[in-house]
Amino acid sequence: MRLRLLISLSMLLAACGAGTSNPDDPQPSVTDPGITDPSTPDSGAPDAGSVEAGTPDAGASDGGAVDAGTGPGDGGSADAGTDPQPVPEVERPFTLPKLQATVPEYALVMPPETLEQFMKDPLTGEQDATFQANGKTFPVKVRLRGASARYFDKKSWNVSFADKDKFEGRTSLNLIAEYADASMIAEKISYDLLAAMRVPASKATFVRLSVNGRYEGVFLEVEQVNKAFVKARQFPDDDATIYRAGWKDTEFKTWKVPYQGDWVKKTNESEPDDALWEVLDVINHTPEPQLVAALEKNLEIESYVRSMVLDALMSNNYVEDSESYFMHDDITGRWRYVPWDLNNVDARWWYTNTVEDQSVSTNNMKHPLFNFTLLDGWVEKMYQQRKLEQGSYPGYLPTFSNMGTRVVLNPVLRARLEARLDKALAEVFVSKVMDPYIDQLHGLIDASMKTDPYMDYAKFSAGKAYMKRFVKFRREFVMAEVKRLKAAKSTLVLEAFDPREGWVEVANHGTQAVSLQGMTLTTNLRVSLAGGDYAPTIVKAPMGAVLGNTTVAPGQTVRLTAGSLGITFPAKGEVGLFDGASVVGMKDALFYGELPSGKRYVRGEEGWEVR
Repeated sequence: MRLRLLISLSMLLAACGAGTSNPDDPQPSVTDPGITDPSTPDSGAPDAGSVEAGTPDAGASDGGAVDAGTGPGDGGSADAGTDPQPVPEVERPFTLPKLQATVPEYALVMPPETLEQFMKDPLTGEQDATFQANGKTFPVKVRLRGASARYFDKKSWNVSFADKDKFEGRTSLNLIAEYADASMIAEKISYDLLAAMRVPASKATFVRLSVNGRYEGVFLEVEQVNKAFVKARQFPDDDATIYRAGWKDTEFKTWKVPYQGDWVKKTNESEPDDALWEVLDVINHTPEPQLVAALEKNLEIESYVRSMVLDALMSNNYVEDSESYFMHDDITGRWRYVPWDLNNVDARWWYTNTVEDQSVSTNNMKHPLFNFTLLDGWVEKMYQQRKLEQGSYPGYLPTFSNMGTRVVLNPVLRARLEARLDKALAEVFVSKVMDPYIDQLHGLIDASMKTDPYMDYAKFSAGKAYMKRFVKFRREFVMAEVKRLKAAKSTLVLEAFDPREGWVEVANHGTQAVSLQGMTLTTNLRVSLAGGDYAPTIVKAPMGAVLGNTTVAPGQTVRLTAGSLGITFPAKGEVGLFDGASVVGMKDALFYGELPSGKRYVRGEEGWEVR
């Protein structure tokens, strides 16, 4: 790795001499959004709150090909001797990838007693088998995959190849049955939308699978995130360190509740985990005024923001369950989030729902923005459900991403997120683009679905119209949500904060006096309630306090001291003002880092400052 790093650094230095503007930019062959200047306005992005009308169709009806990213900046120049300027990445259209032309045939063969064992005990470990495709046969290891999916009638499989017997350059296949999605296409659409936004994520391909000579139906092959994934995308470091988020945890916090699993290191296992803990500290404790620069330096934050757009478009409700990937590139020094387990998006047609229900219901289309952050009202919905399931979730606390929450609370990153969402709504997630794509996607597997022994063909047939309806309704709902959030700014805000001196100031920016009675001040954003029947989320000293009857007049600022409230403010951490009634009843919050003596956080005209 060190030799490769030295070679790469030499190449970068040489490139600098040739006039390259940024030696840390990815190699040109990588179709990666990389890092863009958040201060640069995005041209041509319509307001997500306005109804799109007459926008040129950025996605061809056949799915199109991913834009290679070159072309004149203004359509031509009067000076024929001037080279055309490349279009900035953020101005390139979001375009759906070209749809596969055929459905490959895969076959698994194993001893009958092995297959019987898998059926009796879905948790059975890897077993020997044979994989057949393209006229070739490979010795493999197989197991069932998924959590609850292992117990569905139609099983999903993981197939592992030896390094010397790679299949099309890959050492692992994930064959997803999509049994829980009667439409069969929600996960495929999700990965294709990520590709349209040039987010490096798994490639998803429909295949036909037989097991021991019996046709098992259509499966979605989802590319494994591993070293082959890294090499296929020509990332600068082809030996990147890959982690998978722990069980029931994709929150990017520095601590866990009892049921959550640890990060799982998938590559370079013998190396220390120091870099992981360092970037988690950056995510959670960088002082707010330095946040954008710190994330740009340490993460592919543009790629992460676009994954948040996907979550919004396809109503990704189970991010906490996804065990998504997080990889570190030693050459760029940056981390990359890679979304996973997108078969849980709410866009799916839950397999028990009837054709009649899915023809009119919109219950799965109303996930509020922004998904899996403290703005997401469904964090409360999930909390109310899972706090009662103590057998599976002992000590359950509200779950949300600290990184996503910091994005939506930061004015610069929030503006970038809204701009990318606007762009997706205008260029790709719109009926005139998505409807013909859905037609082609559905038609691709229709004949194979007729004989799928597990899936309801009537539901699959109705799934085409359902998914078109989802896109139309969800698009309108998301645009309304953007408007709602812009109008729903809290009048009570944290105005200044000095953890060392032990005080926080609350200001009323509204026109009516507000009482703080029953509100809570907390140093743990997962623990914010003033009362109730579930003790783990009720604030108590020294973590937080229920506030008394202090009235804040319009334009007034009041100081709350740690001593009077019995609170201890850590040197670095988080502080939030909540309504005390809901786990998402946030009035304002601040993630903060330790400051030098004599410095404090103060809200300025453009956001938080250190003075």
